[in-house]
Amino acid sequence: MEPTCFNGDNMEKTSKEIFAEGASDYGLVSVIMPCYNSAEYIAASIDSVVSQTYKNWELIIVDDCSTDNSTEIIENYGDDRIVLLRNEKNSGAAITRNNGIDIAKGRWIAFLDSDDLWHPEKLEKQLKFMSEKQCAFSFTHYYFDRGAEGIREFSPEKDEYTYKDILKHCYIACPTVIYDVTALGKVYMPTDAIKREDFGCWLSILRRGVNAHCLHESLLTVKIHEGSVSYNKTKMIKYQWNVYRKVEKISFFATCYYMMHWAIKGFLKYR
Repeated sequence: MEPTCFNGDNMEKTSKEIFAEGASDYGLVSVIMPCYNSAEYIAASIDSVVSQTYKNWELIIVDDCSTDNSTEIIENYGDDRIVLLRNEKNSGAAITRNNGIDIAKGRWIAFLDSDDLWHPEKLEKQLKFMSEKQCAFSFTHYYFDRGAEGIREFSPEKDEYTYKDILKHCYIACPTVIYDVTALGKVYMPTDAIKREDFGCWLSILRRGVNAHCLHESLLTVKIHEGSVSYNKTKMIKYQWNVYRKVEKISFFATCYYMMHWAIKGFLKYR
């Protein structure tokens, strides 16, 4: 499985250089974007990366055997920072993202889904925030667009979140995350956390005692549509239960406790 193209050399720096006061280049950011039959949305998502005010990035798009013209749209971009990788067989979101992480060359790993939109200053503001906080794992507020039902903002209140906080409710949207490879290594999505691989990944980071730092600004718009995992709430219950019981190995009664918190927070979030 070979990528169609790569961009320039890895611009790796020491922690002291990256966190130097006034630094404007924090190093290369590898943006991981899974794609499956995303022709309707993917151009806008790619454009939201190309339009970033922070320019030191590579966008690794991993196509999971699309049957529409998604890859043709990707190939029409003339930016050599955009990498197209094709899975040999349809493998699902976790393996698809992991294939992208495998070839990432950046100091920082970020994620964007092929139907969501970063705001232009997302990378610049978030890297500055991480530099000031000297933190290895961060996320932001975001908007979710429910079409005719309107746009709402999701705004977590705390500055930092622990493993136990996230067990009760995952405040972290995957396309808002940036983590530092130098501090954490390459952290992969667990393949047994079906449809909740991002949640499982954050738990694996936070379990180490690392906190998730929240930048209190909405820098992403998530589109909720029939193809979104979060669209089907009944299936989400099953996926969430699976993470607690099979991935985190949490007891039955503790799982019931966390599921109750998750359900209440989810209701308040979308009402």
